[in-house]
Amino acid sequence: MPIRNRWIFLFLFCHTVLLQSRARGQQQYDIAYYFERDTIHITSSRTFSNKLSITNHTDRPIELKSGADNTAALRGLIKLPGSILLKPRETKIFPLKYMADRQTIVQGTQAFTIGLESDDHTVKIQDRQSFYTRLDREQSFLIQTEQPEYYLDQTTGQTQFLVRAVNRGLVPLTVQLRFPNLSPDLEIIGETLPFTLVAGGQSLLTFTARLRKKNINTDFDVDIQAVEGGGSVLASGRIRIMTVGSVKRFFSNMNVQNQPLDNRAALRYINLGQDISVYQLQGDGKIDLNNKDRLSYRMNLDYYQDQRTFNLYDTYLDYDTEKWGVKLGNIYENLDQFINGRGIKGTYKFDKRRSLSLYAIQNNYMLFTEMDNQVPGGEIVGVKYAIQTEKNQENSIAFLHSNNDYRGVRSGLFSGKSFIDLGNNNSLFLEGGTSIEQVESGNNRLAVAGGINYNKSFGNYQLTSVNYYSSPYYVGLRRGLTQTDSRITMSLANGRNLSARISYMDNSPKYLAGDSNYFFHNASGIQIYELGYHTSLGKLQLELRPYFMVQQGTYQHWGGIATDPVNWKSNSLRTVADLNFFTANHRFSLQTDYGYTYRNTSNRPIAPFHSLRVNGNYTNTFFGFNTFIQINPYYLSDLLATSANLNYSIYSLGPNTQFYAFNNQLQVQLSTMYSYYGFSRSNNLSVNGNVRWQIKDNWNLTADLFYTAISGKSLFLVDPNLPPDPNPLNRYSFDNRQIRLGLEKNFGRRAGQKGHKLELTFFEDDNNNGSHDVGEARAGAVLVRAGKEVAQTDGNGRVKFVDMEPGPYSIQVENSKGWVSQGPINVLMTKNRRLEIPLIKTRPLKGRIKVVENRYLKTRPQLGGIKISAADRRGKTYSTLSSENGDYVLYLPLGNYSITVVTEGMPFSIENQNCEIEVKADKDNIIPDFNYRDERRKVGVKRF
Repeated sequence: MPIRNRWIFLFLFCHTVLLQSRARGQQQYDIAYYFERDTIHITSSRTFSNKLSITNHTDRPIELKSGADNTAALRGLIKLPGSILLKPRETKIFPLKYMADRQTIVQGTQAFTIGLESDDHTVKIQDRQSFYTRLDREQSFLIQTEQPEYYLDQTTGQTQFLVRAVNRGLVPLTVQLRFPNLSPDLEIIGETLPFTLVAGGQSLLTFTARLRKKNINTDFDVDIQAVEGGGSVLASGRIRIMTVGSVKRFFSNMNVQNQPLDNRAALRYINLGQDISVYQLQGDGKIDLNNKDRLSYRMNLDYYQDQRTFNLYDTYLDYDTEKWGVKLGNIYENLDQFINGRGIKGTYKFDKRRSLSLYAIQNNYMLFTEMDNQVPGGEIVGVKYAIQTEKNQENSIAFLHSNNDYRGVRSGLFSGKSFIDLGNNNSLFLEGGTSIEQVESGNNRLAVAGGINYNKSFGNYQLTSVNYYSSPYYVGLRRGLTQTDSRITMSLANGRNLSARISYMDNSPKYLAGDSNYFFHNASGIQIYELGYHTSLGKLQLELRPYFMVQQGTYQHWGGIATDPVNWKSNSLRTVADLNFFTANHRFSLQTDYGYTYRNTSNRPIAPFHSLRVNGNYTNTFFGFNTFIQINPYYLSDLLATSANLNYSIYSLGPNTQFYAFNNQLQVQLSTMYSYYGFSRSNNLSVNGNVRWQIKDNWNLTADLFYTAISGKSLFLVDPNLPPDPNPLNRYSFDNRQIRLGLEKNFGRRAGQKGHKLELTFFEDDNNNGSHDVGEARAGAVLVRAGKEVAQTDGNGRVKFVDMEPGPYSIQVENSKGWVSQGPINVLMTKNRRLEIPLIKTRPLKGRIKVVENRYLKTRPQLGGIKISAADRRGKTYSTLSSENGDYVLYLPLGNYSITVVTEGMPFSIENQNCEIEVKADKDNIIPDFNYRDERRKVGVKRF
C-alpha cells in the first residue's frame, strides 16, 4: 500500500474510533451529566450563566448529592441544590448563574467543577465535570498619558512622558509595556520589563523619547501597548511626539524623510540572460496644482540594449478638477467588460456624487513599441453614468461598443448595477445587461444577463445570497454563467457559529465563429451542499465544513483529447478542516480538504478514490514557511493534466524571511519554493529576493533577484489524429533568471493645499498692559499651536504658519511651566496676517494627596498617576499627575481656580474632592491636602 494511502486509512480509522467511543461513553454510566457550555467569556461586574444537564439511565429513582471540588461552582446567584432526586430515565436541567466579582473570580482562566455522589455505591456516576471562565482582560486594564502630545527639546533632541497603568479588573495582571511600529529615528528609554499590578492597583512609569539622529524635523505617532504574558494586548494608547521649528507648513512636515512622498522616480538595469538587457525608467505620483486640481501620472519606459528598441507601457496622465477630468494613456477599468488598453477617458462631474464618463480605447497594452506586434488590437468606445451613494457604493449604467479585428467580431453591451440599502442590516444589489454580437458574415446573437445579491442580518442570523444568469453568447465577463450561492449563518456564544450553504454553478459559454477561432465551447458545472461549524479557543480558530460535491464537464480540443468532446461526471463526499492561530508575533494557518470520490466517469483514476488538499503557512517576525499538497484530482479539469498511467499529485514547500538592519536602513526579503508535479514528473525551484538600502535625502538603492529552474519528463499530449513524433524527447530542463538593480528617488511633499500665512510675535508683558513696551523681551522657545499644527518661537519670539486654509483658528500657547497668553486668541484667516501676542508668567501651585488609614488593608495604595485638574473662571483647564508619593505641581497664571481630583472609575475616593484657591504673584501657593480613601475592599457592619 502506498504511504499516502496508509496515512489516509489511519486518519479515517482514528476518527471512526473516536466517534464510537464518545457515543458509548454516555451509556456506560447510570448517571451522566454535562455542562451546556464548556468555556464562557466573562466581563468584570457582569453576570454569567450556564446549564447542567443530569440524566438517570436506570429504571429506579436515584438521589444525588453535589460537590464543588474546591471551586466556586456552588456559590452562584442561582446554584445547584445540595440534594437532587431523579426519577427513572429522567433528565433534569439546572440553570446556574454567577456574578463576575472579586469574591467569585480569582484567576484569568478559572474552573468551575461539579461532582455528584450517591449513598448507593452500586450506582455508576460519571466523573466530575468542569466548565471554564475566561476573563476579558482587555476591558480590565487601562493606560493613560498626561497629555496627547509631547514636544522634543531642540537642544537635547528628547522629551519625557509619563504612562499611568491601572488594573481595574478582578485578578492580578502581569503586563509589559511595548511600543510597536516605532520609527527607526526615535528611541524610547524606560522600564519595559514585565510588572505585576494587583486588582485595583496602579503604577506610574516614566519614559524618555530621544532622536537617534540629529537634524530630523519629523513628527512621530507612538503607539503604546500593555501586553500580557500570553501575547494578547490588554490596553493601547497613542501619543504624538513632535519636533518643532519656527516655521510650520500645514498638512506637511518640514522634513518628510520618513514619510511616504507623493512622487517617485527610478532608474533600473535588468538582465534576463540570453542576450536580453533592459534599461528601465519609471516614475509615478501626484501633484496638487491648487486647492482643487490634481495631476496624477505614471510612466514605464524600457530600452532593450541588444535589440535597440523602446517599449512604453503602463503609462498615463490623469488631470482631475472639481468639475471635470481627463486621462490619457493606459486605462484599466471593469465595465462588465475588462478595459485594458491605450486611449482617452473624459469625465464630467455634475456634483460630488454624479458623473458622466466617455471612453475611447484601443486594446493594446503597449502605449508605444518598436517591436513586432502581429496581433491587431481591438477598439472600444463607451459611456458610463455613475452615482456614488452615501455608503460608498456605486450605481451606474454603461454602454460599450467593441470591435475585435483579430477575431472579426463586433459587439455592443448595455449594462447597469444598483445598490439598495433596505435598512436594518438589509441590503440588495441588482445588476443586469443585454448584448449583441456580430460577425462579418452577418450572423449575430442577442443575449441577456441579470443578477441579484441579497444580504440580511436578523437576530443571531446572517443570510447572504448571490444569484446570476447570463446567456451563452453574452459578451460580458461572465459569459454563459448560471450561478446561485446562498449561505445562512447562526451566531452562537463565545465566537462560535453554525452555517449552511448551497451552491450551484453552470458555466456554458458559446462563441461565434469569426476570422480566428481559438475559443472552445467547453462547459463545466459544480454543485455543493455544505454544513459548517466554527469555534474559537482563545487564539485558536477552528472550522469544520463537511459537504457533498457534484461535478460535470464537457471538454474538446484540449491538450490532445480527441475532436469529439468528452463528458465527465463525478460525485464526492468531502470535509474541510481549517485551523488558524494568531498572536502578536506568530501566525499559523492550516487548511485541509479531504474527500472520497465514489463516482468518476473519466476513470482517471478509477473510482472510488481518496483525495486530499493541504495548504499551510507559518510566519513570525523574521521567518515564514508555506506549503501546498494535493493528492489525486479535486476538480475535473485537473484530469486534463494527467495521462492514463500517472496519478495527479502536487507537493510544494518553501521558507521565506525578512529582516531589517542598520537602524532599518537595510530591508531584505527572501523566499524560495520547491514544487514537484507527479502528473508530469517535473520539478520546479524558484528563488525571489529583494534588497532595499535607504540612503540620504530620500534616495534608495534596490536589488531584485528572480530565478526559476524547471526539469521533467516530456508528457505533453498530442492530437491522436496526427502522426507521432519519430524522435520524442525523454527529458527536458531549462531555467530562467532575472537580476534587477535600481536607483530610486522620492521627492516632492505630501499632498497639501496652499493657503495663507500667519506670522506671530510673542513678548513678555511684564506690566500686564497688553502692549510691547521698551525693555520687554521677546519670548523665545515658546510652543504655539494653531489648529492641529505646532511651532516653536525663535530667538526673536517669532513663529510662522504657512499654507493655511481660509477660516477661523484658535491660537494656544502650549507651555505648562513657562509663559502663557492672557486669554484665548482667535484669528480669522482670509489673507496673510501678522500679530503681536503678549504673554504672562505662570506660578507654581503645589499640593499632595494624603492617605486615610484603613486597618483592613495591609498594603499601601499606589498614589502615582492620579490626575489633578484646575479650571479657571473662563473654563480653561490645566492638569497634571501625582508622583509615587502623592506630590504634584500645577503651573498656573494668576487668578482664581477650582481644583479637582479625578476619581471616576478608580478604586478610591477623595473626601474633600474639590477646593477653591487664588494664585497670587507675591506668595507661595499651597493647595490643602486631599484625603485619599482606599476602596479596594469595603467593610460593612450590621447590628442584630
